[in-house]
Amino acid sequence: MVKLKLVPPIEPPPSTGRRGATARRMTHKSEQTRLLILEAAVDSVNQFGIRGANLARVAEIAGVTRGCLQYYFMTGEDVLIAMARHVARRTWETYEAQAMNPPDGRDLIEFAIDLVGSPSTDRYRVAQLELLTAARTMPVLRPVLEEGARLVEDQSKRFTARLFGNAALADTPQFRAARDLTALVNDWMFIKIFPDEREERIAEVRAALRIALHTLWRIPSLDREPEVVKPRIRVKAGGRARSEITEE
Repeated sequence: MVKLKLVPPIEPPPSTGRRGATARRMTHKSEQTRLLILEAAVDSVNQFGIRGANLARVAEIAGVTRGCLQYYFMTGEDVLIAMARHVARRTWETYEAQAMNPPDGRDLIEFAIDLVGSPSTDRYRVAQLELLTAARTMPVLRPVLEEGARLVEDQSKRFTARLFGNAALADTPQFRAARDLTALVNDWMFIKIFPDEREERIAEVRAALRIALHTLWRIPSLDREPEVVKPRIRVKAGGRARSEITEE
């Protein structure tokens, strides 16, 4: 049995469901129980996939009765919808908490890459990927995930201001592309099955990502062919190719 730890309240009290139930006023204890259930849902999805987030299993992991769970969420669908909002908030709260104290003297781009790929967000990363996959066949999840994406856009400005000291960076095409590319590569590496030398392969991909991100800042515009930076391939002795970035 997974032992869960209560987390501080991070969401405003919602309605108990979409079926006409009257919204209940949350006490501190009831909000803590609700968050415990949502964390149990995250663990259930991590262990058993999206189909594993049924009411019986979530109640078992949370250590509550099914009747208690249904006081907050009447159906498994209600649990998934609430979990989608919960995951979006918790992921970015984790990023921001770590970004408050970036290490002195370290390249901020490298720090940001490591931050996005931090193991501390792995539970929520699994849940998010499962939800995105499930949304293909569960249309009810799509607007909730879109809402979460808008939340991420808003939160990224605070995150950017804290990490880089300039909130306006979040609205530049280069920064948006850099952020999306970093998330894409980190998520891909998270689910990628490497047949051998996993750590070495990941290190190679991260090195390539660093080059790509540094290159983005040196391109004056993303809507035309870059003229400032051009890649050049050099072949070293032994036939192994090496990519370098040169300015012309």
